[in-house]
Amino acid sequence: GGERLGNRGYFYRPTVLTDAPETAAILHEEPFGPIAILSPFTDRDEAMARANGTAYGLAAYAFTRSQETAAWLGRNLEAGMVGLNTFAVGGPEAPFGGVKESGYGREGGMEGIDAYLTPKVIAHLPL
Repeated sequence: GGERLGNRGYFYRPTVLTDAPETAAILHEEPFGPIAILSPFTDRDEAMARANGTAYGLAAYAFTRSQETAAWLGRNLEAGMVGLNTFAVGGPEAPFGGVKESGYGREGGMEGIDAYLTPKVIAHLPL
């Protein structure tokens, strides 16, 4: 990957990056595009610290064969949407939104409708 598509806009072929230094902007910004950054780690706590060590948290994806690891990832990843063994994290019935600098609130699903509602409690005793 890494090649530009066409001569207009900022469109690149799907790209895989390896050996990106910890100071690389791609590790600290919120990229939108078909890009995967492969970063080796020594244990899952280090991986989690690095994954959560950004100001952003729209979506996170992880792949594992372990149910225990999948449950741990789901509990600990700081993202509005988490895909475990899948990239399909959305749908009209699911809330869409991030955490941290990736957004506030949700679109879609019941959670998205809640922002447009004004709840009211009416207590009534018979006369």
